[in-house]
Amino acid sequence: MKPVVSLEVDPAEKRRIQEAITQLLPEWFGLPHANQHYAEQAARLPGYVARVAGEAKGLLLLKSTGPLSAEVYWLGVVPGAHRSGIGRALIEAASVAAKRDGKEHLFVATLHSSANYEPYQRTRRFYEAMGFIFVLEEQFPDPENPSAFYMKVLR
Repeated sequence: MKPVVSLEVDPAEKRRIQEAITQLLPEWFGLPHANQHYAEQAARLPGYVARVAGEAKGLLLLKSTGPLSAEVYWLGVVPGAHRSGIGRALIEAASVAAKRDGKEHLFVATLHSSANYEPYQRTRRFYEAMGFIFVLEEQFPDPENPSAFYMKVLR
C-alpha cells in the first residue's frame, strides 16, 4: 500500500511519533541525550508523517538553514516498513516543501563511512539513491564518530 504523507501540525503528535519511532531504531538512535534533543525539536520543526492505513510509519523533520537551503534534520521509518517507499515519499515531500519555500539545496548529515557501522551504510546508500551527494566530512566534535554531509540540488 502506498504511503500518504502529510504535514503534521500538532507539536505533541509529532513528538509522540518521533519518540515512538526512535524507540524502534536503537541501531540509529542509541544516545539518550541526543534522542531527548530530537524529541524537543520534533515539537518545533515542520514534521512530515508517512502513514499507511492511517498508521504512522515514518517521520521527517525539516529545518530551514538559510535563505536557499534546508536540512533533513531527523528521519526515521519503523523497521517493518524499511524499503517500502516510506523514506522516499518523505524525502519527496520535504523536497517539494523546500522548493516551494524557495530553497535550492537540501542537506542531511549522517555518520561518515570511515566509522564502518552497517546500519549507517544503509542510510548513506538510501540518501545517495535519493540524489544526495557527499560534500563534506566533519571530525568535530567527535573524531570517533565523524559526520558526512550530503546535499541534494532541488530543481
